[in-house]
Amino acid sequence: MSIVSKIKTGLDRIILSVASILLLILVLGAIWQVVSRYVLGSPSTFTNELLGFLLIWTSLLGASYAFGSNQHLALTFATNKLNKKGQLATTIFVDLIIVLFAVVFLIIGGIDAVNITSVQTTPILGISKGLVYSIIPISGFIIIIYKLLGISSYKKIDQEEGE
Repeated sequence: MSIVSKIKTGLDRIILSVASILLLILVLGAIWQVVSRYVLGSPSTFTNELLGFLLIWTSLLGASYAFGSNQHLALTFATNKLNKKGQLATTIFVDLIIVLFAVVFLIIGGIDAVNITSVQTTPILGISKGLVYSIIPISGFIIIIYKLLGISSYKKIDQEEGE
């Protein structure tokens, strides 16, 4: 197993573990919300806000994982008509565009959002909104790692096919 594969496998495990834990908390929180409202007659005040924040984190971690496993939405009609070299070049070009998007919008924009909102607190939980928005640059960083690992593996595949 190459170092690139080991890094990707390790990153996959970390993301899937964290996302699974967040999903479990989401399910338990939703169950608690229903029980507290309809069985106990006293709705929980914190779960709605917490579940919204956890949904944001879980969604962005899931999107990062989807980019890493190439399960994101892709239009491949034109690419499929190209030869192997053309497909590889197009895939690398698209991955570089994704890296550029992740740097500009997720990392730079996300850090700006964290900085702007770090002084604001949420009304019920009282945590910094910057903490909630911190998943934006984190997911951007993860996407960049995945795409650079992917480009590295594409080049290795191309070299092996050329031999």
